[in-house]
Amino acid sequence: MSGLEKLFRNDVDAPKVVLVIGPPGSMKTSFCFSVMSKHLSSSGDIGMYLTLEETSESHGKNMKSLGIDAGRNLFMSDFTDIRELEMVGEDASTDYIALIERLVRNFKQKHGKAFTMLTIDSLGALYSLMEDNVSLRKSMYHFFKNLREMGLFTMLIMEGSISDGKFYGGTEAFLSDGVIYLGMDSNRGKITRFVQIGKMRACDHSMERHALEVGRGGLQILGPMLGNM
Repeated sequence: MSGLEKLFRNDVDAPKVVLVIGPPGSMKTSFCFSVMSKHLSSSGDIGMYLTLEETSESHGKNMKSLGIDAGRNLFMSDFTDIRELEMVGEDASTDYIALIERLVRNFKQKHGKAFTMLTIDSLGALYSLMEDNVSLRKSMYHFFKNLREMGLFTMLIMEGSISDGKFYGGTEAFLSDGVIYLGMDSNRGKITRFVQIGKMRACDHSMERHALEVGRGGLQILGPMLGNM
């Protein structure tokens, strides 16, 4: 994605689990897809984008409409691929985290060290599939740990917002290696989308809000927004 160097002053190395948080319409999905497609096309690595909210076909069409090309190294999966691993019914006891982990491990076994990037869209959709959210959130520690052990740079999309100037502080944020916030700022009747880094372990990064816009080649990160920290 054009402009990422404005946010990060050094490389963001794997393994990491990073939350990408923001309200509806803040371009969370497009941001993650852009980051993946740009990196994978230049590095030759392989990535998986797992969408739990729509079909792979629908997601691909949406990204193309924004000028974001998946390229040859970014593979899309959806809930259909999870269902093929095991007969999944409407039983609330189904361990969807285990099924997702199995899907990712199968992909890792197939592609080996070339598989370096993963996005799961979204945690909210995953949580909605299971009634026992307390146990589900406790299991996230092991899920995050296993993703790191596979050597992946993982982005997990989640809806949330900044409250009183503070970033989302849920369990996932504390367990994660990084938090990227996407938001919308209204000024004089104009809405500007922005991206801001809440934290990123082992990385020197900006803490300012940077304007985000859709250009000819997809998303672009512009300079810092004056008056916004």
